[in-house]
Amino acid sequence: MTEILLLGRRAVREVVRYPEATIPTLFIPLFFLAVNIGQVSKTFPTSTSFLHGQGYAAFQLPVSLMFAVATATSGLALVTEIDLGYFDKLLVAPIRRSSIIFGRLTADLVRGIGAATLVLLVGLAFGVHFRSGLLGAVLVVLLSGLFGVAYAGFAILVALRTRNVQATQSSFILFFPLLFLTPNFVPFDRLSGAMETLARINPISYVIVGIRSLVIDGWNPGKIAIALGVIVALGLVLTALSLRAIATYDR
Repeated sequence: MTEILLLGRRAVREVVRYPEATIPTLFIPLFFLAVNIGQVSKTFPTSTSFLHGQGYAAFQLPVSLMFAVATATSGLALVTEIDLGYFDKLLVAPIRRSSIIFGRLTADLVRGIGAATLVLLVGLAFGVHFRSGLLGAVLVVLLSGLFGVAYAGFAILVALRTRNVQATQSSFILFFPLLFLTPNFVPFDRLSGAMETLARINPISYVIVGIRSLVIDGWNPGKIAIALGVIVALGLVLTALSLRAIATYDR
């Protein structure tokens, strides 16, 4: 645990010292939030049934949160250390290799919570209000941050397997089609047949629906539990694969 804390503190310091690595990743979610609201808000006024009296910004906010936290920051940091040779020093140090992964994930949690908080504040500026109250808003930030940690395992896995910066960066690009195959613009029942099928088998859909319920519906234990379950399952699978990759890194 001490190793994880030390490596995690080092990784968090990197996030704080080099904000230029995080700030650009916030441009896309905030840009999409502003553009989508500007283009679609009149098509879906507050009287639209699935908005429950809120503006379209409330419906789009969870999508922007997913964009904000699903970056390849830890993967890029790891592949940079591989290129510089520092990663080899960590491998021969008297520490568990798993602590390298968990240290990076700690930084992703901190960065994800910070990014989600910023996007949420922008959402409030657009008139979003949380039907679940302040506690619901806090839970939205935590769920978003945890999803960022879960998805970070994919970027770390790519970094360890390819040892290539370009390939690691592509792990974020691959998130785009996954996000657009969700009920990101309208609910499930307003999608076409094929699109609805794809959205329903996409686990990210249920994270968005769970977070969105806290914004629009209030407290819906079923949707929140499913969202948390998907995040935990995704995190366990991707982290396990990352741990296996680092365990066999030099073989």
